Amino acid sequence: MRKVLGSYRNGNYMVTICDDGTKIRHNNENEFIAAFPESIDMKISNRCDMGCPQCHEQSVPNGKLAPLYHPLLDSLHPYTELALGGGNILEHPDLENFLKRMAARHIICNATLHLHHFLTNYDYLLSLSRRGLIHGLGVSVNSIIDEETINKIKSFPNAVVHTIAGVMPWSGYTELANHGLKVLILGYKMYGRGVDYWCEEFDRIHDNIETLRQRLPYLMGRFSLISFDNLALEQLHIRELVGEEVWEKYYMGNDGQYTMYIDLVKQEYATSSVSPRIPIDSNKIEELFKKV
Repeated sequence: MRKVLGSYRNGNYMVTICDDGTKIRHNNENEFIAAFPESIDMKISNRCDMGCPQCHEQSVPNGKLAPLYHPLLDSLHPYTELALGGGNILEHPDLENFLKRMAARHIICNATLHLHHFLTNYDYLLSLSRRGLIHGLGVSVNSIIDEETINKIKSFPNAVVHTIAGVMPWSGYTELANHGLKVLILGYKMYGRGVDYWCEEFDRIHDNIETLRQRLPYLMGRFSLISFDNLALEQLHIRELVGEEVWEKYYMGNDGQYTMYIDLVKQEYATSSVSPRIPIDSNKIEELFKKV
């Protein structure tokens, strides 16, 4: 049964968050106007040894780490969701202390990791999850994975397989299907190393996106949940696929409407991870949010 994690007022509306990831916004007005971000895509590490050619953050093995005692963090509101990423966040020596501080303030931390780092740190991640230090777990997958790996992902109650349109081949999606997985399809980001990779592998990336767009109806109903970021919604023409009624019911808003991006490593912020970035010029999250 669905359990409520918390409720709060944000601007002119109320938000209720449930343990299965469900979010409900409600008021008696015609629109929702947020005073602060409901969720933040937050980069805390630019250190990673994977060298993924499409990495829009351009992470490297000797990359820098974020100051996890930055005063901006003190202004976060309870039940704000943080999507922690990088880079490999497990490279940060202060990660667990940070997660404990956030949990004590009822800030919901979710983590995104490359499949390799998920597998090599499986037991530790399971411990963080069971202690309530991470809530959701995104596992980035770029190719076909075996059933043992699928079962390890499913052992986390709020694990979501992250794929990138254009990078993940169609065969990868068909292998993931019918296993009761949650899947998030991300749009291909023309940013960072993703620009050069697009030029080098244009035909393959373009064909993968087009194949996914055409065959997407096959995937509907074959996952326990299938969702998209705003870039994938655009690249895959999801609004046309689902129709206006479904779109109005489930669309969660434009980038910057309820969300924002913070690169705590470089101490910059933006509407999204592919938007122009601005140096952090305030320690109040409301002030930064107004500008995005």
